[in-house]
Amino acid sequence: MRGAQAAPFRLRPLSNPWLLSLLFLLLNRIRPQGSPGPMQCYRIGLLGDLNCSWEPLGDSRTPSTLHFQSQKYISPYSHLNRTQVVAVPTGQSWVTIPREQFTEFDTLLVWGAEADGPLWPPISVDLETRVKLDAPRLCPDINFSEDDPLETTVHWAPPTLRPHQKDMVCQFYYRRCQEEAWTLLEPELKSIPLTPVEIQDLELATGYEMSGRCRMQVEEDLWGEWSPILSFQTPPSAPKDMWVSGNLCGTTAEQEALLLWKAPGPCVQMSYRVQFRVEGRELLQEGIPCCNSSIPAQAEWAGVSAVNARNQEIFTNLSLACSGSAPHDVAVSSTSDSKELLVTWQQGAGELWEHVVDWARDGDPPENLSWVWLPPGNLSVLLPGNFEKGVPYQIRVTTVSPWGLSPAPSVWGFIEELAPLMGPELWRLQDAPSGIPTIAWGEVPRHQLRGHLTHYTLCVKSETRSLVCLNVSGGTQNVTLPNLHWGTCELWMTASTIAGQGPPGPSIQLHLPDNTLKWKVLPGVLLLCGVPLMGLVLATSGRCVHLWHKVLPHWVWEKVPDPAKSNSVQPHIEEELQAQPLVDVPILEVQEIEPLPGMEPSQPPAALDSGYEKHFLPTPEELGLLATPRPQVLA
Repeated sequence: MRGAQAAPFRLRPLSNPWLLSLLFLLLNRIRPQGSPGPMQCYRIGLLGDLNCSWEPLGDSRTPSTLHFQSQKYISPYSHLNRTQVVAVPTGQSWVTIPREQFTEFDTLLVWGAEADGPLWPPISVDLETRVKLDAPRLCPDINFSEDDPLETTVHWAPPTLRPHQKDMVCQFYYRRCQEEAWTLLEPELKSIPLTPVEIQDLELATGYEMSGRCRMQVEEDLWGEWSPILSFQTPPSAPKDMWVSGNLCGTTAEQEALLLWKAPGPCVQMSYRVQFRVEGRELLQEGIPCCNSSIPAQAEWAGVSAVNARNQEIFTNLSLACSGSAPHDVAVSSTSDSKELLVTWQQGAGELWEHVVDWARDGDPPENLSWVWLPPGNLSVLLPGNFEKGVPYQIRVTTVSPWGLSPAPSVWGFIEELAPLMGPELWRLQDAPSGIPTIAWGEVPRHQLRGHLTHYTLCVKSETRSLVCLNVSGGTQNVTLPNLHWGTCELWMTASTIAGQGPPGPSIQLHLPDNTLKWKVLPGVLLLCGVPLMGLVLATSGRCVHLWHKVLPHWVWEKVPDPAKSNSVQPHIEEELQAQPLVDVPILEVQEIEPLPGMEPSQPPAALDSGYEKHFLPTPEELGLLATPRPQVLA
C-alpha cells in the first residue's frame, strides 16, 4: 500500500525436503497476477518496492508470513532461488517487500502461509510490467487556436522512462472549473510515439481543469496515480449579455442606475472596457473590474468589451433610451413543487420585441440582480434559482427594442407565502373634532410580512369589557374608534397573509374620560338655565301672556308687568319723590276760594311715570314716605 512503511522482515533458508514438497504441491496451482484471487501485488513506480495486500479470509485466518521466490534466476549455486520470507504483523492485511530484496526484470512467485502451510495458491508477479505508474507531467504552457471553434493543445510527459521501457497508455480528463463531472478525452494516448493532448469546443473567457493517469499497456486493471490538476483560462471576450439595475425610465430615481453584465465564470480574472454615449459624446472607461459600472446621467447607449480580447472591436451593447410600449398584466405564481417562479405578462402595443425579466431578493444590493433574455413572442418564463419560502422577490418585465427600453411596474412574488413574523406598530393621532380617538399604524416590513397582505386585525381590551377584535382593510392606515368605553383600554394589531395571521405588534394604552358624567349633569344645568330663559322669552313677547301661567307659578306671573300696557318707551320727566320727615306741623283751616276771573286753575302736579300701570306700583303710604295730615284750626 502506497505511503505505508515496510513491515519488519527476515530471511531464512528452508530445508530442502520441505521446499521440494512445497514446490511440488504449488507449482501446478500458480495463479497469474491480475486474475481474481485473495492477494494482489504490484510495484510502486518503475523503481519502487513491491506492495502486496489481501482480503481477510472467511474463517478469520490470516497469513503470518509472506513467501516469494525468483522464477527467472534459478541456479543451484545462487541464493536467488531460495525462498525468502517476510513476517506479517498481527492483524495487518498488507506488507511491503523492499526493492533490495529482488532483481529488476525478474518474475516472482509470491504466496502467504501459516505455520502449518500455505493459505492460498501462489501468484506470479512480473516486476517489469506489474507496476502502478507515477502520474504523467502536464506542461502549463498552453496554446489556443486563432479561429472558431476554440481549441487548445497541451503537451505532456509520461512517468520516468528507462531504456527498453515497454509501452505505456495514458488517458486524460478535463472539466470546467469548479464543476464535479469530468469529461474523458478520446482516444487514449500512447507514450511511443508521444503526441500532445487536444481539447476542442472550448468557450472563451472560461476556466478549465485537466488531469491524467497512465498504465502499462499489458496491465489493463492497474492504473497509476492521477496527475496534479492543471488549471488554464481561455482568452478573454466581451460579455454575452448585459442589463441595467434601477429604473432608468422612472420619474424619480429610486437608486443609482448600474450597468451589469454576466461574469465570465469561476476561476477567471478579467478587466473590461466600458463605453457610454452621453448627449452625442463618447465616454470611455478602461480597466473596469467585473461586473458592473455606474451609468452617467442622460446616457443613451452603453457597450462593454474585454481587455486583451482576441478582437478588441467587439462590443456587447445596449440602448438606454426609454421608448416603446411596456408589457402589462404581469403576474407571478409558484409551480406545484414550489421550486420555481412562473412569470406571465401581456404584450404591449406594437410589434413583437425581445423581453427581459429581472428579479432580485428583497434587500439585496443592486449588483446582485439576475435577469434572462427572451426572444420575441415569449410571454412567460420559469425563473431559475434557489428561491426561499417567505422571502419576497422583486420582479420586473421590460420590452427591449432597437430604440430603447420600456419597463412595466415591478411586482413582488413569493415561492411560498408564510404567516407574518410581527404586527404593525400603533400610535394615536389627534382626536377628531367630536373627541373620538384616532389610531394610525405603520406598514410591516416586507421581509417580516412574508407574503401579500390580506387584512389587519385591530383588538381592543378594556378593564370593564371583554376583548373585541375587528378586521381592517389592508389598504387602510388609520381608523377612528367611536365606540370605545371610558376608562383605560389596551389596543394592538396583527397582520395576515393567505398563510395565516401573525403575532400582535406593540400595544398602546388609551385613557378615556367618563363621557357619561356630562350627560348626567346636563339635564340639571339645562333645567336651571332654561326655565329663566324661557320665562324671559315669554316676558318679552306680548303674544304669549296667556302662557305665563303654564310656565311660571301663580304668585310670580301675576306680579309680572305687562309689556303691552307699558309706557316706558315714551319720553317722560322722572320726578323724584322726596321723603318728608315725620314732624308735628301747625293745623290750618283752609277755605275754598273762588277762582278769580281770567285766571286758569292751577294744574295738578304730573303723575309719577314709572313706565308701568299704577295698580302695579306700591302707594307712598305703603312705602312709608308720606304721613296722613291732621286738620288744625287757626287761632
